[in-house]
Formats: sequence, structure tokens, C-alpha cells
Amino acid sequence: MNRQQAKELLPIIQAFAEGKTIQVQEDIDWCYLGNNADFNLSPQRYRIKTEPKYRPFENKEECWQEMLKHQPFGWTKSISEKRFYFISKIDDNGCFFSNNDDVSFKTLFASDKFADGTPFGIKVE
Repeated sequence: MNRQQAKELLPIIQAFAEGKTIQVQEDIDWCYLGNNADFNLSPQRYRIKTEPKYRPFENKEECWQEMLKHQPFGWTKSISEKRFYFISKIDDNGCFFSNNDDVSFKTLFASDKFADGTPFGIKVE
């Protein structure tokens, strides 16, 4: 391995050390590297697995359709407080909770997840 290859591989090794998923190219497929790696291939054969991107909901219909996919239905979990909250109403601006707090979709996207741990937003394809 030369210095240029080491520079190219350094971000991959750093991500591996941080616990991120690393993939290795085998033929045309990208496969999970696992917990033990020797990094003996060229740097171009490794990559950090890309995580899906999400964005806040744009309206109540988009929010409702996504909520139908998550169990338990209607519950969010605060990221910072580690508490669960039940949504009692949805409108085009955001969600209302049982304590009558109304929170915008943008704020909820930053502060909460669905109870199952999925981001409280819509997956961007």
C-alpha cells in the first residue's frame, strides 16, 4: 500500500472504528464487510454504507400514509427525552398531542422518531 492508497482508505477505516457499516465490492455487488476486516484490497473496493435520507412531511396526507406503516400506530419517541408521545390530531402544519401541544412537521422531524425508531419523516428516494 502506498501513501495515496492510505489517504483514500483512511476515512473508511475511521468509519469502521466508529462502528459504521462498511461494504466491500465483490464482483458487481456490495457486501457487508463484518466486524473483522483486513483491508487488503484496493481502497476503491470499500465504501461506507449509505444511510437512507429522510425529510419532514409536507402535509397531513403524507404524514398519515407514513404513520400507517409504523407500529404502535400514532406514537412518537422523543430523541432527547426518551419519552413516548401519542398524536391526537394531524393537520397540514403538523401534529397535535394529547397535552394539546401542536408541533410542526419540521420540528418533529428534528426532535422525534416513530416509536419503532424510524425517523419521523418521509424517505427520499
